[in-house]
Amino acid sequence: MHFIVLVKQVPDVAKIPESAWDRQKGTLKRALLDNVLNPLDLHALTLAWQMKEAFGDPQARLIALSMGPPQAREVLLDAMSRGADEAVLLTDVAFSGADTIATAYTLAQAIRKIEREVLGSRDYIVLSGMQSVDGDTAQVPGQIAEELEIENISYAQSFEVADEAGAPRLLVKRIGPGGVETVSPLVYPVLITATACTEPLYRSLHRARDASSRKILEWNAKALGTDPARIGAKGSRTQVFRIFSPSEDQDKRCAFPHSAAELLAQIEALYENPPLRSAVAEGPAYTVDGKTPTYQGEVWVYVEQAQGQVESVSLELIGKARELADSLHQKVGAVLVGHDVADLAPTLIAHGADKVYLSEHPALARFLPMPYKKAVCALVQQGKPQIVLFGATPLGRELAPRVAYRSDAGLTADCTKLDIDDIKKANINVVAALKQTRPALGGNIMATIMTRDSQIQMATVRPGVMKAGPADDARRGEVIRLPIDIDPACIRTQLVSSEPLPEKQKLTDAQILISGGRALGSKSNYDRYIRGLAEALQRVLPGRVDVGASRAAVEEGLIGHEHQVGQTGQTVQPRMYIAVGISGAVQHLSGMQNSEVIIAINKDARAKIFDHADLGMVGDYETLLPELITLIEARKPQ
Repeated sequence: MHFIVLVKQVPDVAKIPESAWDRQKGTLKRALLDNVLNPLDLHALTLAWQMKEAFGDPQARLIALSMGPPQAREVLLDAMSRGADEAVLLTDVAFSGADTIATAYTLAQAIRKIEREVLGSRDYIVLSGMQSVDGDTAQVPGQIAEELEIENISYAQSFEVADEAGAPRLLVKRIGPGGVETVSPLVYPVLITATACTEPLYRSLHRARDASSRKILEWNAKALGTDPARIGAKGSRTQVFRIFSPSEDQDKRCAFPHSAAELLAQIEALYENPPLRSAVAEGPAYTVDGKTPTYQGEVWVYVEQAQGQVESVSLELIGKARELADSLHQKVGAVLVGHDVADLAPTLIAHGADKVYLSEHPALARFLPMPYKKAVCALVQQGKPQIVLFGATPLGRELAPRVAYRSDAGLTADCTKLDIDDIKKANINVVAALKQTRPALGGNIMATIMTRDSQIQMATVRPGVMKAGPADDARRGEVIRLPIDIDPACIRTQLVSSEPLPEKQKLTDAQILISGGRALGSKSNYDRYIRGLAEALQRVLPGRVDVGASRAAVEEGLIGHEHQVGQTGQTVQPRMYIAVGISGAVQHLSGMQNSEVIIAINKDARAKIFDHADLGMVGDYETLLPELITLIEARKPQ
């Protein structure tokens, strides 16, 4: 078994100077940045090296593949110093400006060339990180798999190679839509994406010296035989329309109390009477009246369902779709795929759908990317919507890239805002387009993206970002059934075992949420100060109080991932959010910025969190929080 590992050179998102931004083009001047190996690609390289050892084939080859400018050779030398046997660099000015679809096509062409000219075999596994820190889309691997027409296994945590009748059998443990699954590929090649799942490979002096003497293959567009219309900017289906600082999109003015007693008094006052927001409403004030829209068709939502229930993210998206469709004078369609799921249609109609597009088959009883992609693409081809929304969940992040690629649609990941608007800029002139806003580059910037050169606009949205509308059981809608034939040959993985995840702590049910950051330093400090403040407030304020954390705090082991708030955690909208020792990176802000009241406690007076807070205290939490807890405990419980 051979291995091809996709590695990417990415900017160090912790060190992006202002001079590196080209705000007019919505791009980065990457030559001005410090570059590193994408962290999750390092985990993929580690998994590949471990798999190669486990299969035990002395003829196996581990090839690192990257796409980028000539200086991306550095990341390939790094990969070889950690265990890769060979390296290939795709470099050509024609590749520049590529979005995920154009990037996936180019990399897939390179994989085909490696198969033909280097390996001479289809017994290989492609591995990559789940996503890159500069894009955070998680779209390219699935779109490569779609171009190659192979299965992909996402969110891999670990693996083992079992002996089955004298032949090795790969078993991959992964995070699936319903829990932790162990799956086994039935057909090769297969593509696997890795999470931060293992101790990464370290460089070896011996391997580094050896790597410096080896030749790195360099292929341009001509060598790959690519279609010029499918690479670089020409082959892209999305374009950045605007980039801006997160602080440009909010209107808060932070008040700074002078003492713990004053802070407590204002906490109680704001909890009773949250401030009215003057920010632009989430829904668009746009109407298409009197205009000829560039896009035509309905607004659709892909519906996630499990155990006879519609997932809440789908109801949230139907609420948003209703808003978008009304401004366009269009219908809302809900795409319902599965087995014995027709009973869910009335729920979707009650929440705002005008039509339910239903496709059922026994092979769709559990989620698999290829048969589900086939069913959804058949519906898209028949219904020709102009917008399709997916939840940015494990299932949505696997399915949406493949559907978008096969439908030749633009796709934007992890949107925090969706609007309809006319867009006029340089050579862009579109009417009633979907403006898709999302965090980018590790949360250092916000980007507004539009679809181009495609009739279908697709986006994924994180759970909790939008709000579901109330159910109206009196609404009436239409159920449209589309029979689907699933070829058994498209079932290319076997589910070996499945273990449901523990019931997730529902932070979304809390009225008050207190989160701690890495500045807390230790689990004991987190428990003493964050949990201590939560217990105190629970006694004097009505409503449920819970605790949360930033990603950095979770990575430091201060609390479990089920309490993480932010882009890679949960999205919450409590009545009051208290952030202690949290700097205010966009990854975290995207998960809590819609809280009614935000209170920040940080010793750094320049922390970004204060730009988004209603109340702020500059000071040491070890001094301030005990004072606050003592004052609260002196109050009579409500």
